[in-house]
Amino acid sequence: MDTTPTTAVNPLVVQHNALVNAKFDLNTHEARLFLALLARLNRTDTTFSKCQLLVREVVPSTGSNNVYDQVRRMLKDFAGRTLTIEKLSSDGRPLKKPSFTVIPLLAYATYLEGEGMIEAQFNDLLLPYLLELRDNFTKAQLTELLKLKSANSYRIYWLLREYAAFGKRTIRLDELKAILGLDQEYDRFNNFRARILDRAQAELAATDLPFTYEAIKQGREVVEIKFLFKPVTANQAVAAPNSGYSEWEAAVVAVGVSAASLPLIQARLTAGDYDLGYVSYVLDTVKSQVRTGKIKKEGGAVFKALTDGYLLPDYQQKLTDAVSKKKPSPFSSPQRKKLLSELEDAHNSLRFIQTAVIYNDDTRVIAVAEVQAKINQLEKHLAAL
Repeated sequence: MDTTPTTAVNPLVVQHNALVNAKFDLNTHEARLFLALLARLNRTDTTFSKCQLLVREVVPSTGSNNVYDQVRRMLKDFAGRTLTIEKLSSDGRPLKKPSFTVIPLLAYATYLEGEGMIEAQFNDLLLPYLLELRDNFTKAQLTELLKLKSANSYRIYWLLREYAAFGKRTIRLDELKAILGLDQEYDRFNNFRARILDRAQAELAATDLPFTYEAIKQGREVVEIKFLFKPVTANQAVAAPNSGYSEWEAAVVAVGVSAASLPLIQARLTAGDYDLGYVSYVLDTVKSQVRTGKIKKEGGAVFKALTDGYLLPDYQQKLTDAVSKKKPSPFSSPQRKKLLSELEDAHNSLRFIQTAVIYNDDTRVIAVAEVQAKINQLEKHLAAL
């Protein structure tokens, strides 16, 4: 394992959905530290490295000598935090029969005396939830998360981000309280509304996920919370050159599917109902049906197949048919998908570096050059496929 401390900050933060929905309780400072550690992970890492960050990233300077005593106490509590999380299969997917386990969040956390820095490392049991993620994960921009102040607002943001493409999420009140570590608190819903929901709504209003919510009752008791927000595409592939769309979006729009319908298709992709290979299969199949006169409206047929999934059985049979003459789809190449994902991350990094206040004129120039070089290299690899 590389023991070099990780200090670089990544603008894109990624978690497995099981971690997004895990049950654990953090206070505001611990939530900031958790976020700072997430921002120092690299999606291509295979092991956790120790991370170092300045105390002021977690506890804003107050000019008081007591701040470091506060940090020491916070680290002692934080190092002992556990979470209840869904177990995963060996390939990182949820088990058919859900099962949960309790694991420590960190391997260790310590204050570096005389340096004003915190050093910490994630528990290796979290490896399948944070590194080498291929599906069932949620991305968020660090710039949006840094706008939030309370620990509960962080967690609610992630819960909504997971459903970003749907534009809504309904969750049982008791489940939401458990996820936030508040299952033994707020017996009166009005208190939970004022201190948790309304505060999160006010804080998320400044992010890319402003929301409204409805309290759904059963009789006189509130049993569910329905969150409503503007649908946005999540885990979107890199934009195709000279268009406003990703590669698959451009292909779908080209056959007559409305751009307004893209979030519905993206929602199916994000949920793992099918992969991009199915999108390519639908386009080829419908085009063939148009040529033979079986259907007249190509766009409508593509939209129905992608939202209803009625061609999925045929597609899955094609995948398992050893004598199939269907050529491999360029959309479904694992290597291509990996490169596209890395290229998307690199473009996000470039936008972050160009505007983030943590860079000065000198460090920004160096960082931009490094990321641009990586973008050029990835584009060259894509062009060679």
